[in-house]
Amino acid sequence: MKKRKLFYCLLISILFLIICTKTSPLYKINDWYDANAFFTVGKSMFHGKVPYLELFEQKGPLLYLIYGLASIISYNSFIGVFLIEIIFMTISFYYISKIIEFYLPKKMSYLLIPILAMLILSSRSFTHGGSCEELTFPFLIMTIYYFINYLKNNILTNKQILLIGILAGFTFWIKYTLLGFQFGFWIVILIKELKQKEGKDLLQKIGYFLLGILITTVPWIIYFGMNKGLKSLIDTYFLFNITSYAEKINFIEKIINCIQTIKGVLLKYYQYLILILIPMIISIKKKFYFKERENNVYLLLCTILLLVFLFIGGTNYRYYSLPMQPFMIFGLIYIAQVMIRIDKKKFIENHTKYLLIIVIIACLLISYNRSPNTKYIKYKKEDYAQFVFQEKIGKEKTILNYGFLDGGFYLTTNKIPTVYYFMKNNINYNLYPNNADEQRKYVENKLVDYVIASDKIKNIDKEILEQNYRLILTHKQRYEEKYRTYYLYEKK
Repeated sequence: MKKRKLFYCLLISILFLIICTKTSPLYKINDWYDANAFFTVGKSMFHGKVPYLELFEQKGPLLYLIYGLASIISYNSFIGVFLIEIIFMTISFYYISKIIEFYLPKKMSYLLIPILAMLILSSRSFTHGGSCEELTFPFLIMTIYYFINYLKNNILTNKQILLIGILAGFTFWIKYTLLGFQFGFWIVILIKELKQKEGKDLLQKIGYFLLGILITTVPWIIYFGMNKGLKSLIDTYFLFNITSYAEKINFIEKIINCIQTIKGVLLKYYQYLILILIPMIISIKKKFYFKERENNVYLLLCTILLLVFLFIGGTNYRYYSLPMQPFMIFGLIYIAQVMIRIDKKKFIENHTKYLLIIVIIACLLISYNRSPNTKYIKYKKEDYAQFVFQEKIGKEKTILNYGFLDGGFYLTTNKIPTVYYFMKNNINYNLYPNNADEQRKYVENKLVDYVIASDKIKNIDKEILEQNYRLILTHKQRYEEKYRTYYLYEKK
């Protein structure tokens, strides 16, 4: 049964990802800035460069390691990332099926998984594919599974606690603001253990959890310590992320901004209300997910804490809410339970195989039409500046992605960056001027052979650029909802 379920989850992952993610072989390139930045740093790690010390990027080192491993599979394409996405999504769907089986007959998990796959992978929040939010899915969903098992059966062994600590550690070293649910889980453990006056047992659980985090942390301390990069790790991944992405406002203002952002997200993505929060609130009264009312409150509490962690900065990029999407399974479970009660003639149970075929086909068709990415399947290489510019840039030449995030030019040209600020991050100049100032110095001193700029370039940057480089190619193409123009400059 386990092998059959795993194979089914693998099949669903392949079918939906090949359509919805731009890392799929159906797409010529994933031109998403974030994914390319991760790929550039990950690839550079395997060429001996140390993140934060020799290249400026501010996500966690485990994310770069994952992308670095993907670059071994395919050096100048996203096929390796696509294969990793399939593995991670397969694990995620397998544990989703185990969550479903807490509440519904096993057959129902086969029906609900493709529906959830459609809702998540074709959503706007999924973005282009390969986000750090997506790659933490297995760690989050496995934690949700052990959380439900703990509340239902009051079982949480030391081995499970150790594993939960390892999962939290993996998430921490990818993007620590995604730890909201795990934080809530520990609040629940503290409440329940203190209620039962199990102080000794609680200390033991904390010890195993911290051991799990330590297991995921020691390799990074060794790696950065041996490469003299510990200070750079602390300065960039921790201090920079905490201080350089938001204006300096007091705690009350930050909470108000967070609440307003969450309100905007819930109004925009109504499915979070319909399939997550409303069923959870109803369950507090009807005791649907758990027999004890307080356990239903705990589930809602942990979900809200995840929301708070995601939007505590008061900003909302389209992919920020992606970690909320697996929680839609709770709404689907609630709807399925209602349908089973109505289905007195057992139609669903007697025709599961036929319904499954219809559901998978219907969900694939909806995904193709719903996903913001599928319109790019028809694009050819000559439609992308990344490939047009590649033909002009020589193999031995150096390049700079100037004034905007990594556009995929390092990817197509097979280049490892030769400068620290290899791209311009989305950072307010007043909060962190170094990024823009240093890039301007690279151009003024002609440190690279070619410079790629976009139509987002500021006038001051354009002036510096045109003094030292000459424009040789221009290319306009669609990026997300807008058209963007890229410029290739050659050193004078």
